[in-house]
Amino acid sequence: MNQLLHRFLITASVPQRIALFRLMRSRISWSPEQIRAFQEQHLREIVAYCWRYIPFYRDHWRGAIDDPRAIQTIADLQRLPILTKDHVREHLSTLVTTDPRVKSTEARTGGSTGRPIIFRMTYRDEQLAWAHMYMGWSWAGYRIGDPFLIVGGESVGIGLGDKRTLADKVMNRWVTSGSNLSLERTRALTQTPHFHKIRLIYGYPNSIKELCEYLEQLGTRPTALQGVICTAEVMLPEVRQRIQNVLKVKVLDQYGLNDGGLHACEGPEQDGLHLSFHRGILEILDDDNRQIRALKQTGRAVATLFSNQAMPFIRYETGDRVHWHSFDTAPSGVRWPRIGPVDGRTGDVLHFPSGRKVPMPGLTLVMRWIEGLSSYQFIQTDANQVRVRLERGTGFAMTEDQVRQFLQEKIGTEVSWLIEWGKPELTQNGKLLIIRNDWLKRQPPPFSGR
Repeated sequence: MNQLLHRFLITASVPQRIALFRLMRSRISWSPEQIRAFQEQHLREIVAYCWRYIPFYRDHWRGAIDDPRAIQTIADLQRLPILTKDHVREHLSTLVTTDPRVKSTEARTGGSTGRPIIFRMTYRDEQLAWAHMYMGWSWAGYRIGDPFLIVGGESVGIGLGDKRTLADKVMNRWVTSGSNLSLERTRALTQTPHFHKIRLIYGYPNSIKELCEYLEQLGTRPTALQGVICTAEVMLPEVRQRIQNVLKVKVLDQYGLNDGGLHACEGPEQDGLHLSFHRGILEILDDDNRQIRALKQTGRAVATLFSNQAMPFIRYETGDRVHWHSFDTAPSGVRWPRIGPVDGRTGDVLHFPSGRKVPMPGLTLVMRWIEGLSSYQFIQTDANQVRVRLERGTGFAMTEDQVRQFLQEKIGTEVSWLIEWGKPELTQNGKLLIIRNDWLKRQPPPFSGR
């Protein structure tokens, strides 16, 4: 009865979302030819729309094409230059549509690169993004109206605490902040009436794993749970295995890029991530910027978002590296193309003396709102000291003392915050680690982080 009530409430409050989800579900058996025809029709429309209403693209495409009708197919996209994150930051005003009929709201990426992207979204595109998630959740056993738990930070709709909003109550959604997990908070969660009714857990893999460590200490798990879906971070095999061992359900991986319109999620077979085609197009490019169609060949993920007229992203450099996993029909009957695990940025964890653990996405919840901050990095150097490197950009006005006070208020006072100015320190192969826990790496092997 509870599930039926919430299904009614969700359908009544966001009917477009539910309609789009049902439409999406009806297309799981579309052939590659149907999918390509759908994408290329929308591609032609969005290129023509950008030519007319998005001032940035007329200049950006100068010398590449003289007429939007030059782009007819996905292969033709190779004629257009790449759109970078710096382009978006520097030309935000001219990337927004001049079409007065289009209404939109501001959105912002999670900032997993240390520099969040601000963009605009239409309401319909927001609902499409939600329908994407419902599609993936359904493969983990979720039904509209089921109680579910989100563990993580702002990019999955959670703040620093566990307080539920009206929307949470309508959706039958429960929240556990991943930024300050502890044994006491986990015990409180297990003692709530909803704990053994939860059918899905969704969130950051490292945060869910930390929750599992505490659940194992308490000797309990949610008995109605059907599945877990992880997002926002690269899920390492040992993290997936640990969650599955504790919770006794399958753990599915998800890849999402809201600004680029991409979404992919594993099905119950756990054999590649089914790539949705409803918001955009994924190109995988080699080092010479040529499209890759071969399986198992890793390249750069480039996204074309055609469902968001407020701010279409055409050939957007995502910063991720992916590969085509399969074009065959999956055992579950889904015929969508599948990509392999995404080689994104793995999230390390800050460990506080009290036992609190703060994963990388939990920090983006705090740092993404600092005005004028170009990039940042947290390096834990000791049990009670964290070095914070900040790259100041235009409009940054905080002093060292103000930054330290901000971190104490938003994250905690258990550690000393050592503030440094400058660009983040990259790994030997040039990758950025938002959290680098040097102290944890020095601990002897018996240290488990629990």
